[in-house]
Amino acid sequence: MIYGAIALEAARCLQCKNNLKQLGLACLNYESQWSVFPPSSTWAPGVDIQLGNNSRLGANWVILVLPHLEQQALSDAFELDNHFVPHPVNAAPRATHLSVMRCPSDVNNDTLYNGSSAGMNNLGDGWARGNYGANAALTQMVDRFCATYPGGVKTCGAGPDTHGWKDLRLRGVMGANVAQRAARIRDGMSNTIMIGEIRAGLVDCDPRGVWAMATAASALWGHANTMGDCPGGPNSALWHCDNAIGGQIFRQRVDQAYRREERMDFWDYVADGYGGIASNHNQQKACSMHRGGVHVCMCDGSVQWIGDFIDSDNNYAASPSQMSVWDRLNASEDSRPVAAGAF
Repeated sequence: MIYGAIALEAARCLQCKNNLKQLGLACLNYESQWSVFPPSSTWAPGVDIQLGNNSRLGANWVILVLPHLEQQALSDAFELDNHFVPHPVNAAPRATHLSVMRCPSDVNNDTLYNGSSAGMNNLGDGWARGNYGANAALTQMVDRFCATYPGGVKTCGAGPDTHGWKDLRLRGVMGANVAQRAARIRDGMSNTIMIGEIRAGLVDCDPRGVWAMATAASALWGHANTMGDCPGGPNSALWHCDNAIGGQIFRQRVDQAYRREERMDFWDYVADGYGGIASNHNQQKACSMHRGGVHVCMCDGSVQWIGDFIDSDNNYAASPSQMSVWDRLNASEDSRPVAAGAF
C-alpha cells in the first residue's frame, strides 16, 4: 500500500513537470512571436493596482499564451476588446478547468473562486483555479505605497516605473504591464526561473491559484524572499507570505471548515497555512503539495526541482548586497548567475 502511494505521487509529479514544460514552451513561443515574454498581468492604462479597480483587470499571462497551448477556442471565447476579464461576458471562459494549469497533487484546485464570497463583488464569481504562477518580481504587487527595507529594497513592484522593476536585483521575468525580452535575461535563460508552483485556494473566497486573474495572489507574483515578512525559500512556513484579497474572510472560513484537531494536522502538512490576512493583493510564494520542494520551469523551458532548504539568506544592506541562491534564481538581470549544480 505504501509503495502504491509512492508510485501514485511519482506519477503526479511527472504530470506536474509535463504541465510546466508545456507552459514554459508556450511562453517561449509567445516571446518568439512578440519578441518579449507575456506580462504576468495587465491593467487598464493609468489604473492603480488597488482593490477598487479590480473590475478593470485585463488579461494575464495564461490568457495571453492560450493560443500557444492549443487553446485557441478558449482564447477566442474571452471578450477583451470592450470588456475586462471580471466582466460577466467572460464568466464562461474563466470558469474553464484548464488541465495544463492543474497539479494533480493539489486537491483544492477543483473549487471555483467566488469574489462575492469574499466581499469582492467587482471580481465576480466562478473562476477556475490552477497551480502555476509567473515569476514577476521579488517584491510585492503594490504601486502607491512603498516601504523601504535594508539595502534600499522597495516593496512596490507592480509596473515598469516601480522600484521593484527598475532595481535589477529585484526584477523577475513577467511583471505588471511589462516583461523581459529573452535578450535581457543576462543571468542566462537556464539560470532564471520563469514559472513556479503555487498553492490553490482552500475555500471559495481564497483567490490563490485562479488561473485567469491578474492579481496576486492568483496565478502570478510568486516572489522569492526579499520582503521582510517572507524570509525563507519555497514552501516557507510563514502564513503571511501569501497576501490575498479578502484574506481576513477566508481565514475565518478555513477556521470554520476544519475542526481544531484536523486544522493542526492540516497546517503541519501544507506548511503555509491558509494564506495572508491582508486586505489587498500583494504577494504569493512558491509552494506545492509535493513534499520537500517545488517544481519550476526555467526560461529555457527546462523543468527543475528546487528543494525547500535551498540557500535563502540575504543581506541587501551589505556592499555589494548579498543575494541568496533562491533570489538569484528569480532575479533575471542582477548579473549574478547561479553556477550549475548549486541547486
